[in-house]
Amino acid sequence: MGRKEKTKPEIEHKGVPYTRQQIIDIFKGFDKNGDGKLSWDEVKAAFAKLGALLPDYRAWRGRRCADADKDGFISLETELNELVTYTLELEYKSK
Repeated sequence: MGRKEKTKPEIEHKGVPYTRQQIIDIFKGFDKNGDGKLSWDEVKAAFAKLGALLPDYRAWRGRRCADADKDGFISLETELNELVTYTLELEYKSK
């Protein structure tokens, strides 16, 4: 009997991985009201743009990782770095 080959993921992301700076720029671009912090909807929209299959879940996980002061927002000044680090671990790629 032959060995079974490993199957590839159902959805394979093609393209070049986003850089840290590109991800920073994407998140900053979703601060639509310019208040210097990202709301739940803004984080969710950014994850959708990055190609997340479950942007609601990624926004929830990202906020849990990055929202140090637990105010429900991601501060672009003090908390964005943690959100970007989490996002880089997910290895999103440009299309």
